[in-house]
Amino acid sequence: MAILNLRRDLTGAQALVVRVLALVVFAVLWQFAAEAADSILIPTFTATMAAIYQTAFVTGEIWPALWISNLPLIIGFAVSVLISVPLGLAMARWKAIDAAMSPVIALALALPIAPLIPVVLVALGMGMTPKVVIIVLFSWVFIATNVRAGARRVDKSLVEMAQSYGATEGQVWWRILIPGAIPAVFAGLRIGLGRAFAGMVIVELIMLPVGIGALLLDYRGDFKAGLLYATTILVMVEAVILALLMQALERRLIQWK
Repeated sequence: MAILNLRRDLTGAQALVVRVLALVVFAVLWQFAAEAADSILIPTFTATMAAIYQTAFVTGEIWPALWISNLPLIIGFAVSVLISVPLGLAMARWKAIDAAMSPVIALALALPIAPLIPVVLVALGMGMTPKVVIIVLFSWVFIATNVRAGARRVDKSLVEMAQSYGATEGQVWWRILIPGAIPAVFAGLRIGLGRAFAGMVIVELIMLPVGIGALLLDYRGDFKAGLLYATTILVMVEAVILALLMQALERRLIQWK
């Protein structure tokens, strides 16, 4: 009977209680494990929470660092979306474009991006541009492939019916292809956002640590484990917030569809 209960869908309140309990259990285990380890490199849960309060509300040093790091993330992700969404739709719509871009897509999926970071740095120098380029390289292909797959699942009979009634190419795109591909578009955007976020952190740590990367390296060098963990947690919280905002936008557009 207990197994059957575990398989039932949870209400909103039940899901919230489960999540809170999971966080409490995690915090308690973290606290006891850190106290047992008694290491300068592993802060306790309470010390980490105090460090979060300090860096966010007392010194406030996390906010300028987040802005410096997020600016190339915003630009790079926007560029990826502007390139990848139309490209994915075009690949699904026209076989010639799909044939031309498929080898590029396959190469981009197989090629690790991290080894390209020094190459981009040498080619473009220091500054904003190489960061944006790396973030685009991390994210664009995942958006494009999901959009292409989603657009291909749109019922072809709907397109043929619309064309038989005299629909223009623009009307086919606006009325059929784009609404039908919205779930796949947002699946690609969520994956692409996660990849872009990872690219931002890697860029900060490897290329030019001036934002979050600078804080992490400074805290590591000064053995400020509490602030190091606090900064990492705040970056994770930002990623979760961005994902939730993306899901909320998706629900709004699904209603429009």
